[in-house]
Amino acid sequence: MPITIVPVQTEADKRAFYKFAFRVYRDDPNWVPHLWPQRKNYLDGKAAFFTYGEGDFWIAKDGGEIVGTVGTAIDHSRNRDMKWKAAHFGFFEVLPGRYDVAQAMWDHACEWARSHGMNELIGPYSFSPNEEQGFLVEGFEYFPPVLTGHNPPHYFQFAEQYGFRKSELGDWVAYRFDLSTINFDVNKGPGIIHKIAKRAIQRHGGIAVRTPKMKEWDLEVPRLHAVYNRSLAVLPEFSPMEFSEFRSQAEGLRAIIDPDLVFIAEVDGRAVGFALGLPNITEALRHANGLQSPLDYVRFMLDRRRIKSASFKIMAMDPEYWGYGLDSVMYLEMAKAVIRKGYTWVDASVTGETNPQTNKLLTRVGAYVYRRYREYRLNL
Repeated sequence: MPITIVPVQTEADKRAFYKFAFRVYRDDPNWVPHLWPQRKNYLDGKAAFFTYGEGDFWIAKDGGEIVGTVGTAIDHSRNRDMKWKAAHFGFFEVLPGRYDVAQAMWDHACEWARSHGMNELIGPYSFSPNEEQGFLVEGFEYFPPVLTGHNPPHYFQFAEQYGFRKSELGDWVAYRFDLSTINFDVNKGPGIIHKIAKRAIQRHGGIAVRTPKMKEWDLEVPRLHAVYNRSLAVLPEFSPMEFSEFRSQAEGLRAIIDPDLVFIAEVDGRAVGFALGLPNITEALRHANGLQSPLDYVRFMLDRRRIKSASFKIMAMDPEYWGYGLDSVMYLEMAKAVIRKGYTWVDASVTGETNPQTNKLLTRVGAYVYRRYREYRLNL
């Protein structure tokens, strides 16, 4: 029988859409189930993405059996800023050996995009560009760090077979740094960073680096949103993040943020940069079943006490203050914090493979690429 693509409509459909991934990854020890509350928020159309974009969810069936899932979406905000007419796909899952299913789902996604007046299909994104961007193409032997995705090798192989091309901007890479290489002593790190940080404090008056004021959360979030958009505006394909999306992502992280791993750089009392580190909670979520039941939360909280890694997610700096050395000050503060808290290694994810400053710095301190993600594009 031909493969059929049907919309997700009922509560039973939503649960089936979510549970299908458990079949795909049942033999993959490094897969971390997506959190059911977050997936349900998307499937219910309540995610922040839907305040500036639109999307639908689909199930592929072979006869009566579910054999794949996919989402199709349009980010109207990004299309407006980039002057694109692009749709994207995400929430993509398919069993090994079923290229026919992947083909049917992408055929459907292409037709959906054309019916909405789009001329390009990009992805995977689920659905925001800041969530699980790209297919994993290297590093399948490692579990995914927090806020990144995981998939089997056949996903990107199927994409290339279908005709997708690698994005011209290159891959996204995740670095790993083992703190044992500096004997868990920040003073044994590269001397140049210490020198730059010291010079920054001595040369520039009004500089301060602090941790966030969690009691002023509703004030801190807009401050950091402004810094985020200013800092990334220099990138060739940057589209400002809508405040609704930034606030939603911040709220999603609020329960796991360790304020001791977040640093805000200020000049004369104004936020001009920030560094975000997180406990690498995927270590604790690997066996928590996607937090589908109260018992899963108990298991997660117990395992959370044994997390051995931290994840450095972003260093954002207003271009007006590049060259001040504030990034070096925050790097050192972050290093001191992760060592003090007993972490044994640090993930840094993700950065563009063509980002010269970040890649140079991470390589200099002894970090190495351990996972690689790829965005794909297809002209319609």
